Amino acid sequence: MAVPFTLPGKVRGNPKPDLNPGQSPAGATQRYSVELITSEEGLSSLREDWNRLSETAERPNVFMTFDWFRAWNLRYTQEDRSGRRRLNVLVLKKDGAIVGISPLIRRKVSRFGFCARKVEFVSADADYNDLVLGNDLAGQSRAIADFLAETQNQWDLVDLRDLRATGNNLALIEGALSQTKLLHRILPEKGRYPYLQIDAPWTEMVSRRSHASRRTFRNQQSRLLRMTAAGLRVRIIENPHQEPSLLQNLIALESQKHVHGEPAEPFIAKYPEVFQSLFDTLGPRGWLLVALMELGEHPLAWQIWFRCGKKLWGYLTAYDRSFSRLSPGTMLVPAMIDYGFTHGYTEHDFLRGEESYKMQWATGFHQSYRLLIWRRHGISRARAFVYLDLKKAVYRLFGKGE
Repeated sequence: MAVPFTLPGKVRGNPKPDLNPGQSPAGATQRYSVELITSEEGLSSLREDWNRLSETAERPNVFMTFDWFRAWNLRYTQEDRSGRRRLNVLVLKKDGAIVGISPLIRRKVSRFGFCARKVEFVSADADYNDLVLGNDLAGQSRAIADFLAETQNQWDLVDLRDLRATGNNLALIEGALSQTKLLHRILPEKGRYPYLQIDAPWTEMVSRRSHASRRTFRNQQSRLLRMTAAGLRVRIIENPHQEPSLLQNLIALESQKHVHGEPAEPFIAKYPEVFQSLFDTLGPRGWLLVALMELGEHPLAWQIWFRCGKKLWGYLTAYDRSFSRLSPGTMLVPAMIDYGFTHGYTEHDFLRGEESYKMQWATGFHQSYRLLIWRRHGISRARAFVYLDLKKAVYRLFGKGE
């Protein structure tokens, strides 16, 4: 299903009574039209244009790709037996060509007996999101804001998590929303994103560190070198889709993962069909690579990385705890630094979380934000209060995290 909406080129005012919904005032220059995609058939028809936009984006984002969206949407739709979840993809067109996509879904949520229709990103498993995939953020943000205002009877709350801050994008989004009568907040997310600037090979970068840090890394490297005679090796797998058993090896090693000394719930093993789909689709298109440390045929540690423009994003990692004396997970980072420097990457972004292995290397932190939008209508404001403010108050009362 595609529901068209046309944004006039000038500031939107109250339409004249004789205009049809979505029709522009006479003489106005139409810049963007917006279509709402709610069917799988409509989603499939976007693949080619969506891929084109992803590959030509000024700031590429793997979490905004067609394949990422479709894989996670398929999984969560299969889990949603209540039918409360539906596609809500906004497609922006100019002169009939697709020039922007806002990959959203809509679902019904319940808090303390109040139900709300919430618009959000496809899953919480993306570390960075963008309001729109396109190269005219100012104009396209305005088109999306106006579309949300025009269709506000179809939703109660827009809750967009983990928006990345790039350039002045947040100011442009807020400026677009201020032109509507919608209420909104932009809040910093709690988690930070450690990153490392790549400006030299690992040997030079480690030489800049303290004497104690250099000694620690030398000792770790010496232990690894002594294992090379026994078949220890590190591989950077640029085409993981070409190794049929790779994903199963990652899943087997992930079962040993611990967080703060406690066994962690396996992530890839929980969604094997999602990651198989990502390997099969993002792998051939150059978005995904795997860093792997092996002893013979036995994997000791792995990291999944995404290639986004000139940046490398470290998404997941796991290691064999019986070889923890070798610090195998940590010692994959030098290999990735050398890979990044050799291939012209400028930054390693370790993404969300402040695990110790990330903090050893971090030279700075990125921040993400949460965008909340709701209507001025009394019912919508009440639902927003219950979902946002009352929820926080209850969690504080019982000592729970949000």
